[in-house]
Amino acid sequence: MNSLTHMNKCHGFTLVELITVMVITGIVAMTVVNLITTPMEGFADMKRRAELVDIAEISMHRMAREIRHALPNSVCINRSGTTCNNNASGQTIEILHTMAGGRYKEASLDVSQATSSIDLEKNISNAGSVSTAAGDPDCGYVGKADCLAIYNLGQGQLNADAWQGSGFNGANLAAINSISATQIDYESNRFYYNSPQNRLMVVDKAVAFMCSGDKLYYDENYNFSNLPTNRYLLADKVTTSACQFEYTPGTLTRPGLVTIQIEINDSGEKISLLHQVFVENQP
Repeated sequence: MNSLTHMNKCHGFTLVELITVMVITGIVAMTVVNLITTPMEGFADMKRRAELVDIAEISMHRMAREIRHALPNSVCINRSGTTCNNNASGQTIEILHTMAGGRYKEASLDVSQATSSIDLEKNISNAGSVSTAAGDPDCGYVGKADCLAIYNLGQGQLNADAWQGSGFNGANLAAINSISATQIDYESNRFYYNSPQNRLMVVDKAVAFMCSGDKLYYDENYNFSNLPTNRYLLADKVTTSACQFEYTPGTLTRPGLVTIQIEINDSGEKISLLHQVFVENQP
């Protein structure tokens, strides 16, 4: 009797009660998921944007650092052979990179004929790092000597454009054979103009940046009588059509100006950066 009474007092959940609990639990779970999902999605978006900004900024800084070391008047947009399309924007920019500079004695340079040596006012900066290779007229890329440049006036300037000339000995580039505290010996070459400030530059390589196939590439130490190649990957996720380089040549009163525009995109997020770099244009 007591056992039956005890059993009658034990009640379970009805089906309605179970369904009610399940519905309430589901509503609470959905509310909690929504509360958690929104901040998590926001964090993921912010993280993605930060990564895109990092990619763009690192690329910008690398390009700006190289461009600031350009031989005066050597910035070249979308080169075709020895012709630079500097009157329009493009997706390839090249420079001739300088690694040293100094001043020479004006009397030691005869611009009326080919010469093979020049006297220095004092030892040039970074002279110990200058590469030399006697007897080889080629210069300015891997395994070759560095180049001597004097009074580079740039694109379209007869006998004063480093991109022009026969082989690697441009109209004002000559392979350096040897260098001392008082003199530079180089492969016989005619420099057609004296620098008003008696300045000379040492070019060690060509450097290029190019956008192609949604990637940003760079090339260096290439044979700059040829066009650069997509040798090293600098950044991916690049919107090729929105990657632009522009160059405004300098004047007597202001330096040249390179404008870089780049867009990085990923999963619908887009970051566009624009950076301008002043370039020394007094040769």
